[in-house]
Amino acid sequence: MGLRSDVIELDHSDGGLDRKQLKRLKQRFLDLNRVRHRRMLEGLSDRQQDLVVLLPLLFHVNHPMLPGYVSGTTPAGLSGYEPDRDQIRRARGLARSFHYQRDVSARACDIDALFVMGSVGTIAQSEGSDLDVWVCHRPGLEREARDQLRRKCRQLSLWAEQQVRLEVHFFLMEPDQFRTGQLGQLSAEGSGSAQRFLLLDEFYRTALWLGGKLPLWWFVPSTCERDYAAYTQTLLGQRFLRAAEVIDFGGLPDIPTDEFVGAGIWHLYKGIESPHKSVLKLMLLEAYLQGQDRRPLALTFKEAVYQQAPHPDRLDAYVMIYRRLEQYLIDSGDPGDRLNLARRCLYFKVDKPLTRPPRSGRKSWQREQLEQLVAEWGWRHTELQRLDQRRHWKVPDVMEERRQLVAELSASYRLINAVSKESTETRISDDELMVLGRKLHAAFERKAGKVEWLNPDISQDIAEPALIFVEEPDTSPEGVRFWAVFRSRDGQPDGPPLKRARYLGELLLWTYGNGVLGAGAWFDVQGERVSLTAPQRQQLWQWLHQWLPLPLVTRAHEPFQRAARAERLLLLFNLGVEPQANLHERGLQMLSAQRDALDFSGLRDNLVLTLDLVQINSWREVLCRHYDDDALINGLQYYLRLAPPGRGLAPPEVTIRCLGAQGSLVVQRLEELWQDLVGCYYSGTRPASSRYVLETAEGYVLIQFLQQQPHVTRYGSYDALIDKLTNAQLEYSPIVVDRHALKNRPLKLMADQAREPGVYLFYQVQEEEAEVTLIDELGSLLVIRLSFFSHTTLLRPLHHFLRSVVARQSASADQGGDATPPVRLFELCGRVDQGRGYLEERASAGDLSRLTFTNIQVIAEPAPDGDILYTVYCNDREFSALDYGDELFTEVARYILSMRRAKERYPCYITDLDLSQCRDLLAPQLGLQLSHYLDIKAQLEQRLNRALLDL
Repeated sequence: MGLRSDVIELDHSDGGLDRKQLKRLKQRFLDLNRVRHRRMLEGLSDRQQDLVVLLPLLFHVNHPMLPGYVSGTTPAGLSGYEPDRDQIRRARGLARSFHYQRDVSARACDIDALFVMGSVGTIAQSEGSDLDVWVCHRPGLEREARDQLRRKCRQLSLWAEQQVRLEVHFFLMEPDQFRTGQLGQLSAEGSGSAQRFLLLDEFYRTALWLGGKLPLWWFVPSTCERDYAAYTQTLLGQRFLRAAEVIDFGGLPDIPTDEFVGAGIWHLYKGIESPHKSVLKLMLLEAYLQGQDRRPLALTFKEAVYQQAPHPDRLDAYVMIYRRLEQYLIDSGDPGDRLNLARRCLYFKVDKPLTRPPRSGRKSWQREQLEQLVAEWGWRHTELQRLDQRRHWKVPDVMEERRQLVAELSASYRLINAVSKESTETRISDDELMVLGRKLHAAFERKAGKVEWLNPDISQDIAEPALIFVEEPDTSPEGVRFWAVFRSRDGQPDGPPLKRARYLGELLLWTYGNGVLGAGAWFDVQGERVSLTAPQRQQLWQWLHQWLPLPLVTRAHEPFQRAARAERLLLLFNLGVEPQANLHERGLQMLSAQRDALDFSGLRDNLVLTLDLVQINSWREVLCRHYDDDALINGLQYYLRLAPPGRGLAPPEVTIRCLGAQGSLVVQRLEELWQDLVGCYYSGTRPASSRYVLETAEGYVLIQFLQQQPHVTRYGSYDALIDKLTNAQLEYSPIVVDRHALKNRPLKLMADQAREPGVYLFYQVQEEEAEVTLIDELGSLLVIRLSFFSHTTLLRPLHHFLRSVVARQSASADQGGDATPPVRLFELCGRVDQGRGYLEERASAGDLSRLTFTNIQVIAEPAPDGDILYTVYCNDREFSALDYGDELFTEVARYILSMRRAKERYPCYITDLDLSQCRDLLAPQLGLQLSHYLDIKAQLEQRLNRALLDL
């Protein structure tokens, strides 16, 4: 460098300020800058070099033929700058008409300085490195002028990208605002929290000066950093430096804790997708927080320049980071895996494979410096070969590297979280930490059934040409079987398993989602009960590719501000299993015209045997579930639990697939079922409390949401289903029957009729009896059998009773309103058992209500012993249990018989019933419904008519 290797002393406490020393110091920084600038250009193509060399000129003048031109009034003029011959020559290469003439009458310069910062000019500069350029403009620049300057920067970025394939980002900087913490555009480069001092630390140790004013910070000894303002006032006030020649971004004292938290969050966000690039910076933050040497690296850098003529290799920004980490990890007693990881991260960042010959035929300075480091680390040639093949690593190497990266990122998160909670300085919000925690959870957390993403920017391709999935017995006493996937050679497992899982579907998703099972791969499945033909294997891969195209699109912050929500489901039925396999071999699978896949053929088989359910949620997690037993019921329960109706959430999109000879039949049936379920619960046409009835070969399935949780229950018989439907309801809960269910049962006709709130009475005459079914105001079912003499004698008292109770209920709190639901009567006609039944509505008012009949009113009251006491009014004559005790109904029957001229013993009917005082006995939780009244009425009529016959 031509400079003496003695220490420059600038501490003015003893009058040590010296203009010669300042001049020597300035030259040291400029010499180091010159070397870095040359190294930066060496890593660029010729056309990229032209742009970078011309940046000072492009901001010094406005020329219509040069890149970035906006107008002649765009802020321009770089302080103290004059282009050299090389720059003018390069400018004419872009615009032949360009001629530079110095304008001595030009206005004051608008641009104070230009700097480029980051990895350029360091050992870590690569072909993909971008340029972050600080365009430092004079204070007080008008808003319109700043807008024009910003437009010029955007156009230059676009030109660089399109014309020379260089990514350049420009940031408008105003030093006074920066010193007060107003980062402007740069806040978008952080996590959302101020990182002024950490940014300043990186700027001072990596910035390349391109032109304009020099950093005032260069001339302040690190020992005077805490007295920065006073020291710089002396420098400028006593004219050791001219204010017009320096730019001041401020001193670099201790870095506030909140900046570590904010920067840590930002680097963790980036580390989720590119962990190697973030680990070095996260480790540096940790060293700043917990190391013995907590000084910012920029001060170490400045001290080294003051100590002796700077050595560019030792002062390389990334080498300095490594040296600080190395010392920190050794001091902390953790020099093993973590130090090796830091070394690998630096090696990958430099990206100069040492086991391959240089591309240009000669070694770059970066390669020579990296070779020195590697020799110092003691890495063997075999290890270097493995690292140089990193972009072609396969599953075992990728899994091990991922393990260490995830451990490091997780430890960084725990540290950041702890510092945030303990510090009173931190301004990071709990929401920001929560979002980060959720992102890390989604990317790296293990949980049952979750597909673990293996390859966060580690290898370019981990696909295998051939795989084999093998079902293996478990060695545990339970003997549970599991699946393993192997590399395949000649159709046989080759080497140890790549992965084990409980179920084949989970393993298939893992290999597909991670790119291990690629489009052209051959794979086989070997299981005791599971098999897939070659066409089926190809079909399965196509289904996975259609449902989950890769790579997955990364989600921004917004979805992580809420709990994860299922977005799409893939339902794979009968994966590798064939229903009625033994019948298929003999061609006997279709023994009737019954083509319902849930109740198939004359053998009444359910063709749904197994389900592999795959879910992708709003956090881009992929989860797998497998069901062998009651696959359909479990799948329904899982689906409905994801988005209970009434919460305003749309149900997840469902894709249904099924392999096998009857796969299309299964898919068609289940797509209809899911369509009907969505129509029932999510279309807004039916209440969320609706009860959905499904029929399968094994029996009947009832679906209902209770307290926003789905209950899916199987019943082995029709009578058991009816019994369940009689339960009292908290709110209106109509019965919805699946389109393929109950075709030969009366409930289907009745449920289709009772679609709107109301009171429905259905009866079917069967010789001397009538089966009467009530669907009450809340949808509860009640089935009773009554003696039948005529339609009139059956319907007249029933109708009168229902009208009376409905009127009583509408006036009580049990109804919850003043509306009186209509009462409709229907007769069930035709051959229901043969699917030819129909309903005929009977008059519910008018002629029936005008007929005369004996009024029998019953008032119920709770007894002290928990029983019910009844008082019967027969044509207004009172009969009380208090008077007659157990003979109450005998006395009432005797009175009724006396009222009949011919002493006929035909049945009598209760026309009104009051249960209002018995709610706590009969329905303490849900309240009284019409079905309670009709049930008690039927019981009392049975006792009364038995007494009538006994007289």
